[in-house]
Amino acid sequence: MIFTSKRFFAIGALCLSCLAQAASAQDVTAELPPEVRSLLQKEMLQIDAAMKVIHGSIVRGEHEVVEKQGKAIHDSFILQQSITPEGRKALKNAVPEGFLQLDQGFHALAAQLSDSGGREDTAAQLKIFGQLTQACVTCHSRYVSERFDGLDAQ
Repeated sequence: MIFTSKRFFAIGALCLSCLAQAASAQDVTAELPPEVRSLLQKEMLQIDAAMKVIHGSIVRGEHEVVEKQGKAIHDSFILQQSITPEGRKALKNAVPEGFLQLDQGFHALAAQLSDSGGREDTAAQLKIFGQLTQACVTCHSRYVSERFDGLDAQ
């Protein structure tokens, strides 16, 4: 088999792509100080609980609950919690910019979900809830996939 420079380039590009994907699938929270990691885990548990309540509330037409829980998710934004300046710096240094962008986008979606609850707009609630769920899957598969065996790294 003859390897041309084009084939070497293609193989090299494929290897770099695989390495980048593997690197991004590492647990980005592993380098956080214990108190910051604990805050982040607490936030994830609160979001998980709220998402379960929201799902049931959407299917039952309980718009006020959707509004309240969407606001609760939005307000749990970790960078706005009582995190020390050192903890904030450690968080920003330990996680990639993409992680922070996904987190910000997720909380913006939560605000939109809250608004749709206030408007009693079930169609918007369904759409936004799906987007929130996709954001969770994307973040978990990119940044902590080793914790979730059923998720492929994206």
